[in-house]
Amino acid sequence: MNYYDSELQRLQSEIMEKQRTDAKLSDLLLQQSDLEKKTEELEKTMQKEQDDVDRLNGRSLAAFFYRATGKIGEKLTKEEAEAYAASVKYEAAKNELQAVSDDIDYCQRRLSQLQDCEQQYEKVLEEKTEQIKKSGVPEAGRIMNLENEIAFLETQQKEIQEAVTAGNRALDITRKILEDLDSAKNWSTFDLMGGGLIADMAKYDRLNKVQDKIQDLQAALRGFRTELADVTERISGDLHVEIGDFLHFADYFFDGLFTDWMVYDKINDSRGRTLRTRDQIQKILGQLNVMDNELCSKKENLKEELEQAVLDS
Repeated sequence: MNYYDSELQRLQSEIMEKQRTDAKLSDLLLQQSDLEKKTEELEKTMQKEQDDVDRLNGRSLAAFFYRATGKIGEKLTKEEAEAYAASVKYEAAKNELQAVSDDIDYCQRRLSQLQDCEQQYEKVLEEKTEQIKKSGVPEAGRIMNLENEIAFLETQQKEIQEAVTAGNRALDITRKILEDLDSAKNWSTFDLMGGGLIADMAKYDRLNKVQDKIQDLQAALRGFRTELADVTERISGDLHVEIGDFLHFADYFFDGLFTDWMVYDKINDSRGRTLRTRDQIQKILGQLNVMDNELCSKKENLKEELEQAVLDS
């Protein structure tokens, strides 16, 4: 006996999806605004840093002074490193902005497709209610309500699972970054002990891999934050701040790394930041797991109650 039929369940699922998509869209629009400002600022910084390099390569008074004092190589290397760091941060922010804009377009299209789902649900529900009244089965209304509640919990579980999948994706990338940083750290230690060119090349190879993975992680963290947009009210308050930190992970990571990345301390600091981010992800995943277990328990209790109601009818 199934009073809460597949059409009602499909429409309820669409209503929940619409609510989730609307919450995600609101968060994505905030991210887009933040990234537009950030990209504009980073573009100006990148241009300024490149101008500094160009001045030292040209016939400026600063270039003349550094050449006269014999420090032109040292100064140019520093300026080039800062220009490179600014360029990397700008490209990362620009890629993030494009990804967020693409997600906004998808959410807006999906919301347009779902715009009438509440009205459709109310119409079908009204028709179903009339059928139940005519059925003459005493427990029919209660059975339908129980089926409705079970379907609602299943939709909530799906919502949580989507967030867990996004979180696990980000967690996996942090583990790979930590492996590369640990290797770079070991090669850096060897370098301090006189490892020479081989140690330098191995260290830079690992840091190049880290650089590639950081952009992947930043994108994954943004995706995780977006999936959490409609479940954060049920997560402990202190995690709201940690979720916000995801927006700036790449900034924290890149600051100072390129300008002095051969130094052991800088690699160690980057490793510490990655560890803290990994711990934040694991903490939130733990909360999501608790929520999922609670929903499972509620759903099982409702199923038992439904089974008894069907037997009584």
